[in-house]
Amino acid sequence: MKVNIIGPYPPPYGGISVHIKRMKKYLRSKGVDVEVYEDNKKAFLKAPLLKGEIIHFHSIGKKKRILMGFLAMFHKKIILTIHGESLHDQLEQSSLFIKRLLLFSLKKINKIICINPKTLKELISYGIAASNLAFIPSYINPIEDENDSVNIPSFVWNFINNAEFLISANGWITFYKDQDLYGIDMLIELIRKLKYEHYNVSLFIALLGTSMQSQQERSYYNDLKNKIINYELEKNILIFEVNDTEFYPILKKSSLFIRPTNADGYGVSIAEALYYKVPSIASDVCSRPEGTIIFKARQIDDLYIKTAEVIKNYDLYQGKIKNIELPNNAEKILDIYKELDS
Repeated sequence: MKVNIIGPYPPPYGGISVHIKRMKKYLRSKGVDVEVYEDNKKAFLKAPLLKGEIIHFHSIGKKKRILMGFLAMFHKKIILTIHGESLHDQLEQSSLFIKRLLLFSLKKINKIICINPKTLKELISYGIAASNLAFIPSYINPIEDENDSVNIPSFVWNFINNAEFLISANGWITFYKDQDLYGIDMLIELIRKLKYEHYNVSLFIALLGTSMQSQQERSYYNDLKNKIINYELEKNILIFEVNDTEFYPILKKSSLFIRPTNADGYGVSIAEALYYKVPSIASDVCSRPEGTIIFKARQIDDLYIKTAEVIKNYDLYQGKIKNIELPNNAEKILDIYKELDS
């Protein structure tokens, strides 16, 4: 069996690129012949000529999704994983003609993997056969490598090792419906409030994509950094601009993980935190892994209450996730490959 995966690959590190990196490692550990191609125009045009029948796309672009179904003419078995809210927005915001083209293509795809059950239900409502759909969260257990810890700078480890109670988070500076998508602003306000209430906490933020920021995003990022200074939180908050480092070594050292997104597909880092038995708090914008502590999205008071509750009763909350076992999502994806290859 030959599998071709088309999507982002680290660096830079992000939810989708880490997923693909780990899937590649898992497949090779199982003896599967797999190649990964960057998600660009060249790779898409080259797709019909790739050796092997299975092509697994992680493309977000609407135009590529419209064209994917036509690859069936080249006797390829096409899989698409849908991350986040991109497809919902494309179907909602497109003209009737484009919407029909997109749905026509999606119906030709052999298997669509939804990381959010809401997406699966939506596609069924548009007439896509349930047999062509699968719900598989994008989280894949880390395959640890000591170099992943070595690659993290010493100033990061100094901050982490000096923290009494370390809260970790990750994300990008970007917007969804004119709000901070990853809730970086909320995290800063949370630490300000916790410090005011005399909680000795530290916040580590792994920030992705800083080299690709737009002028608006860069300006907003500078405003956030100035806010940290104005709140006198420089010793409490460290923002680390990620390029070529994994996040899991940080999670292993964390007391709490927070994901305050205002839109999401699942939240891979939540599952990863729970894998390492780190209590996790996340917004209520989508289905979350079992054991996640939920707060109302964009509600700073609710986030503060949940966070303070975890700090005060830490052993209790850690005990609640002690026996949680995460499903082997990589194996589920491999099963789909085997099904299509048979």
